[in-house]
Amino acid sequence: MVLETVSSSKAGTIRSLLIRAWRERWSDLQWGIHIKTVLPRAVSGDIYHLADYILQQALMGPLPNSLILSYLRHSLSSQIVSYGGVIESISNYDGLHKPHCVQSLLELMKSMMKSVSCRGKPEDCLVLATALVNGVKWLIQVMGWTTQQLLDLRKAPEHTTNLSLAVSVLQDILDCQFLTCMLEIGRREEPSVWSVSLKKMTEVETLLAGAGSVIENKDGYIKTLCQLRDHQPLESVGRKHRFDSSSVPLCYAMHSIIMLEVNQHTTRDAATFAQQLLLLQRLQGLNTTELYFEILRCSFIGLSSPEYQSYQELKWVGFTFIKVPVILQTIHVAVAGESATGESEDLLAAIKRLAQLNNLLDQVDLQINCNCMEFLLNELCNKTSLLLERDAQAIIATRLQESNVLANIQKNDAQGSHPGNPSLILRAQPPVSNILKTLSNKNQDSALPVMTLLVSGKSRDLLLAAAAAAGNLHVFAQKVVKFNELSMEPQPGETPKMAISRAQMFDISFLLLCHIVQIYGIDVVVSEKCETFIEQWMRDNMPELGKVKAPLISSHTDQSAVEDFVRQVNITDIDMKYNMVRWNDVCQMAGAALKEVVTASQHGALPIQQVKELLDRLRYHLCCLPICAAAWLCSHVQVVDGEQAALPFSLLQYLQTSLGDHDSSTPTLENFKDRSSLLVLIVENMLQVTKGGIHSSANNSGSSFSGTNGKEVNMAMETNAPFLLSSQEPLSHLLRSTWQQIFPTGILSHRALSTFQDLLRLGGTRWFVSDLVQCGMQIVFTSDLNRAVDLIYGLLHLDVVGCTLSFLIHALPLYMTGPNKGDLLCGPRTYALSRLTVMMIISAWLAVQQPSVVKSEPGTTSSTMIGGTINSRKRTYHDRELEEMEANLQLHSGELAIPRGTPGLSRDGTSLLVAVESLLKLMTQVSRAGVVSPVSQLVVNILHELIGAPYSHTLLTLTPPALLPNLVPLLSEPDSFTYAQLLAITSPKALNTFDGTKEFAGDLIDAQTPAQAAGARRAAAKLLCVQRNLALSAVSSLDVAS
Repeated sequence: MVLETVSSSKAGTIRSLLIRAWRERWSDLQWGIHIKTVLPRAVSGDIYHLADYILQQALMGPLPNSLILSYLRHSLSSQIVSYGGVIESISNYDGLHKPHCVQSLLELMKSMMKSVSCRGKPEDCLVLATALVNGVKWLIQVMGWTTQQLLDLRKAPEHTTNLSLAVSVLQDILDCQFLTCMLEIGRREEPSVWSVSLKKMTEVETLLAGAGSVIENKDGYIKTLCQLRDHQPLESVGRKHRFDSSSVPLCYAMHSIIMLEVNQHTTRDAATFAQQLLLLQRLQGLNTTELYFEILRCSFIGLSSPEYQSYQELKWVGFTFIKVPVILQTIHVAVAGESATGESEDLLAAIKRLAQLNNLLDQVDLQINCNCMEFLLNELCNKTSLLLERDAQAIIATRLQESNVLANIQKNDAQGSHPGNPSLILRAQPPVSNILKTLSNKNQDSALPVMTLLVSGKSRDLLLAAAAAAGNLHVFAQKVVKFNELSMEPQPGETPKMAISRAQMFDISFLLLCHIVQIYGIDVVVSEKCETFIEQWMRDNMPELGKVKAPLISSHTDQSAVEDFVRQVNITDIDMKYNMVRWNDVCQMAGAALKEVVTASQHGALPIQQVKELLDRLRYHLCCLPICAAAWLCSHVQVVDGEQAALPFSLLQYLQTSLGDHDSSTPTLENFKDRSSLLVLIVENMLQVTKGGIHSSANNSGSSFSGTNGKEVNMAMETNAPFLLSSQEPLSHLLRSTWQQIFPTGILSHRALSTFQDLLRLGGTRWFVSDLVQCGMQIVFTSDLNRAVDLIYGLLHLDVVGCTLSFLIHALPLYMTGPNKGDLLCGPRTYALSRLTVMMIISAWLAVQQPSVVKSEPGTTSSTMIGGTINSRKRTYHDRELEEMEANLQLHSGELAIPRGTPGLSRDGTSLLVAVESLLKLMTQVSRAGVVSPVSQLVVNILHELIGAPYSHTLLTLTPPALLPNLVPLLSEPDSFTYAQLLAITSPKALNTFDGTKEFAGDLIDAQTPAQAAGARRAAAKLLCVQRNLALSAVSSLDVAS
């Protein structure tokens, strides 16, 4: 509302009427009748400054005129003037030297606080908010003046009363959520006024602190001022549910997230995962002790799982004993602050709870043949300051007394015999650091012995697992890539001995990098620039699950080059065999040569035995050459029919057979047995990935632990790897059967995880998310629904951003406007679906702000980027579906208030914001019916959850203006929104996180222009007043009824 200039005639009329009313001693009813004859119909007295004129006449003398003040009260109750206008008029009064007049104004303000509201336009409601800010400023001025007078006069009852009244009015404001929310709007609208108020608060606090015994209850007054200065109404908006460890046996979402971390994100930085766990803590309502306990318990559950392959066992051991202490330290710093030092009482309590799980600990100790609790506590004591030595020793001693198996486990040599024993991987950490230092030099002579050591089985796997758990594997891989690049081309003046060393370095580094890619994913080796030969070869040739790679080999191969290559391989003089060879050309020629001989053999021009002899000679020449040949074979079998694929498959199987002892008549390099064993493992994995039966890295390891033979490997693969591509059963049946296997316990197994990942890859996110959510929505009871939501939440993290987009665009609308609305007739389902919706939105929003979270990981099926464009030579349905969905979302990104290219907003972030905005528009559309229904209940529940979710500031700014006005009149307790919740939706503001974590990048993205923010404040003020009026009407109705 904007006050208009009042004509002198109208002002004179109002003053004359006031004087006449006082002279004739009109009652307040008579005043109301006569003033309405002066004011135009349906026009507020605020336009003509009526409250100002009344107060001017009432407070002219040293004492207030109670009769004229009664006219103001009547005008207020009959809505001739507004509460905002009266408060604004009071705040303009500067006669603080008249204590009795000030007292009458304070009493008037106090009587108003119980019914303050506004029934006008949004602009009028905003005036009320700004008037409250000015009113608070005036109250603080009154406190300052009266305090100074008391200090000067020592005893003045009228000033004591005024000070008490001013503080009482401020306390009434603090006790009313409507007033604090309106005050918050006023702060944002008038920041300069509030800044002045804050300065005056500080001055008043200083005066009160030095008042001594002159002012009674001064501490209470100071406390009220501190509360007013620090009060943030949006802090009262929090998630309603808390994790109940007494009724829920396990945090199922935590177990699923940790299972994915160990299997999919083995090499990810511990700090990034710690941030994800802190988010999960807030989403699940866990306290710090419960968070620590669930992390430790889920880690030990993973260690006790009997299903994992040997590589997965090493990953679990590395995660639990190397990565978990770092994660706990990171969380402790985030919660307690950077300056936090010393032990953590929360962690100690969590460890004591873990020590009581004797059955779980006994199972883990039997599995790994050691005292795992002792190893973990020693690491926490040695690597962090979170646990005192005496506490650790006391827990270990208690564990030894209560355990049923530790007494039977032999120590020393017996403990070291198990390949997954923590002592082995912990002892491997110092060698990893030494190896990294050695590889930092470009001297191949010093690096070759280290590389040779890594080829051997046990040391290789332990060192790689230790490096991965510590977050150093990427650094290690890049150093190996550099040595591979250095050894690729001959150097000037190269001697035969130097050539042999160079060939050995190239071969070993090639094998190691292939092995790392198959276990930990291609992103560990291939950098974004992809500048080296080995990186380009891995990107274009190395088989990956869900991707078909077809190396570009010319159809007209130079026959002379092939003959030169075969001649080079057949050389028996070892000094001449490796002299002046460019190994990148040789690797490229291996696939071309094999293509020629396979084509010749298929046409009957070359016996199959000669092809196998060529493969043997390739193995003796360099073990990396059969890998290049196998890569071509793997790509070839996927583009030919069954008959033509028979020969390539037989050759791949032949490459899996070990050559045994080296034939002395055939020249080769040193360590042939170790290199050929690693070659067999790599080819086995390539073949299984080509068949589509297992995940090439983290989910299985398609190869066995070093030391097992090929037969055991194949048996393990055939047992654990369901070939979904060849299954006649519909994917929906496979998904539901797998769901039924894990749902009763809520624990995601390795086999189930592998199956779900295959289903996502084959069926795409839209089908996968829709069917998975439908499985969860078939459940009725609340406890079962909560378990289902946690499991679905964890499984959708297989591709958190892609699955969230599909959920918002395709799956959730089925329950609002589609055929699945009937499932919402069960109340707990509505709450569960809304909880899942918000959990996925917030998790995806965090993911798009942290690129390392959504980066392509081992076993995922994201598209390969080549030269800035997507390699569309042959992609999975999952890839194409995600690309089409994202393209459609990007088309609508121009409708967002926040433009593309805004700092901190990625392409995925833009797509997510468009999807969230689309959901909010759909919610607005379905709420226009004006009836209470399960769908409207779902809309309300989603809003309730989103308000209390962390990092939701930018998302809430996308709320359409019409959504809440459609809902507010329909709601009653307990579904109605509080004033703080309405403010959080209509005019959200980023808050500091309670856990002390660093500022979230998404909160820095402002989705509103200044004009839009001003409009949001007006809308928020109006909506708060509507809610206030409904509440006051309900109270009046109850009073009348009683």
